Amino acid sequence: MASLAKLLPGGGGAPYVVDAVSSQYLLYHALGAVLTRLVGDALLANRLLLAAVAVVWPLSLRAALRALGRDERLAIFGSMVFFNRALVIGFLPFIASIPIALFAIATLVSQLEKPSRRRAVGLGLLGLTLFYTHVSSFILFVLAAAVMLAMRLVRSDDRRSVLLATAAPLAPSMLAAAFWWRAGSLEGPSGHVESINRLPLVLTLDAVPIWTFDVWASHGDELCAVIWWAAFAAIIIFRGDTKTPPVSRLLPIVPVACAGAAYLLTPFSVGAAGYLNLRLAPVVTMLAILALRPRRGLLGDVPLAAAAMAAVAMAAISTFEMRRMETEQLGDIDALLARARPGTRLAMLNFQIRSPHANFWPYVFAGSYHRAYGGAIASYSFTELAHWPLHYAPGAAPPSPAPFWAYSPCSYRYRADGSYYDYVLVQGRLDPFAEPTPGPAFTRVAHEGFFTLYEKSADASDDQTPDHGPCPTRRR
Repeated sequence: MASLAKLLPGGGGAPYVVDAVSSQYLLYHALGAVLTRLVGDALLANRLLLAAVAVVWPLSLRAALRALGRDERLAIFGSMVFFNRALVIGFLPFIASIPIALFAIATLVSQLEKPSRRRAVGLGLLGLTLFYTHVSSFILFVLAAAVMLAMRLVRSDDRRSVLLATAAPLAPSMLAAAFWWRAGSLEGPSGHVESINRLPLVLTLDAVPIWTFDVWASHGDELCAVIWWAAFAAIIIFRGDTKTPPVSRLLPIVPVACAGAAYLLTPFSVGAAGYLNLRLAPVVTMLAILALRPRRGLLGDVPLAAAAMAAVAMAAISTFEMRRMETEQLGDIDALLARARPGTRLAMLNFQIRSPHANFWPYVFAGSYHRAYGGAIASYSFTELAHWPLHYAPGAAPPSPAPFWAYSPCSYRYRADGSYYDYVLVQGRLDPFAEPTPGPAFTRVAHEGFFTLYEKSADASDDQTPDHGPCPTRRR
């Protein structure tokens, strides 16, 4: 967001170029860039966006429930699903796309029942917005839309009108998706997708509750999850009656059925894109809420109240755990990175990628704050992925170690990488510059939490000592 803000008119420029053709993750970051220019801080802009997403999360579920003729009170179940692993890992465009998908489903259902020109325009805009926020949610919406449209066509006497009212508005987003697929952003240098990996079925099914709620190493979130699932099961057991026609009764099941199928069929990774199926687990849970039918009276009110209390408790636990983790492990990262000069280049070496508080280590890309604070380049970053919307400008790219070298600091080389970077941010207790090294000299300048910042203090000498990187030092 900070880099995109600099690329906007009057932003001063940055060593990046925007790729709006082969990437469709652009909208969330572009909106954040505009907010960054307005508020002057990319971190604040991102907090504002995430706060907005958290607010519309249950509201979008409520809109879908209303369109499907379900009890709108069920939207309270959606609040707690916001605190999922995809959020902690940092799949922010994906998280933002889920409420957009729910609004799109609500609009589609309403358009199928009572077509209007205004709703058709809204459906078309939602389709485009969803695609340019995240393709995974867009594909899921298209699957559900296709099944719902087929069900409507079976009951319709004027199928041409139904197609024009629902399929036509989605044509622009479908063309954008086809154009993106044609651009081949997931392909490797050889011109085809280099690897497709799948998880065993048992692990895939086991990950649904884990990826939905199991965020913290403590057991507070698990207790909230038990309450939530118990309330969910109670509504299924003591479900209310419905007088809707059989076809309409099946309609709320379509989204979760499509989500479940997509979850099972989607690979774990395609090329450099990973966690493709696991990140859908919270979506499966979210859409399953649409199929619930709470009973009126005490048997319906008690599970709803339990879900509300679990959501409040989960928010409180997450606030406490995040604050504790930030204090103990991140420290005053602002003060640390303030020691780095603006317009410089920083490398991240993560020798510790485990957290005693979170099930996923959330600070793998902590060095990227350097870019938000005025730095030019921080690597490793997603900028080095082909399917990301921001690429390095010609001649500005860093040396190319192993893919995702954020998780393999051993690939860092003192001579080649040290000549390019001005700073090195080390995560963990290892001091990679404790012994004499080939290449430029780096000096420790600051330490906070688990992080230590080193600054280049001398250029490389003519020493021809073999450069094996920091790991031989670690083994000794």
